Amino acid sequence: MRWIRLVILGAVQGLTEFIPVSSSGHLVLFQRLLGLEYEGITLEVAVHMGTLVAVLAVYGRDILKIGGTLLRSSWGILRGKMRFKDAIREPRFYLGASLLVGTAITAAIALPLSDVIQGMFGNLRLVAVAWLVTGGLLYGTRGYKPLGRLPTVGSTILIGIFQALATVPGISRSGATIAAGLYSGLSREEAARYSFLLSVFAIVGASILDLPEALPRVTEIGFLADILVATAAAGISGYFALRFIIQKVMRGEMHRFALYVWSLATVVLVWLNFNL
Repeated sequence: MRWIRLVILGAVQGLTEFIPVSSSGHLVLFQRLLGLEYEGITLEVAVHMGTLVAVLAVYGRDILKIGGTLLRSSWGILRGKMRFKDAIREPRFYLGASLLVGTAITAAIALPLSDVIQGMFGNLRLVAVAWLVTGGLLYGTRGYKPLGRLPTVGSTILIGIFQALATVPGISRSGATIAAGLYSGLSREEAARYSFLLSVFAIVGASILDLPEALPRVTEIGFLADILVATAAAGISGYFALRFIIQKVMRGEMHRFALYVWSLATVVLVWLNFNL
């Protein structure tokens, strides 16, 4: 039963990390309904690492090329052999720099509010309201015709802000960032790619912050096996969820998930009112 519980937890994280219905919101709901709780920060880091593996499996080649260009060009700038204005004209360097700036904007907004946001995770009513907001963001993409642009300074700022908004449980990170990309004129393909490449920085950054607290439990007898089970479940489900949502974005069908989150929010709010 313990491992079944861990598989469910990992699978929920993997599926809802990329499908725009909010992984954090669903985990709060599962905690309330089934008693499925993160067993400390170590397991939380582990399931997020599983979703990171899923992104690497789909976008690994892009990540290697962007990372290599960033390192090579940055080293050239530091040594005085390349000017920044020349480096920024290179598409991969520009995209990498844009992802870093977007992550910095998210961190600048979210980190000072981390204690407030953490306190929201026990409030299922707030999660339901946030699902309503997520539905609005998703439905706003209905019939939207993107301009086919690449990321600009404006789109980078907007996506970074929307990603910070998604630290509230119930606001979907993928939904918010893809919607922001579409609203700012990115092509469907680029909006999806940018969102999921940005998730690498978000997952790694959050895991690094939690790592000092997470590491001590790794050496406990039996706990490593638990971590591997949950991570594998998150990685496998996340991979298929990522492939699925990319297809939906390309077909312009993001708005279809609005009906799900609106319905779920309504059911939860009614249930809470009858269980006061």
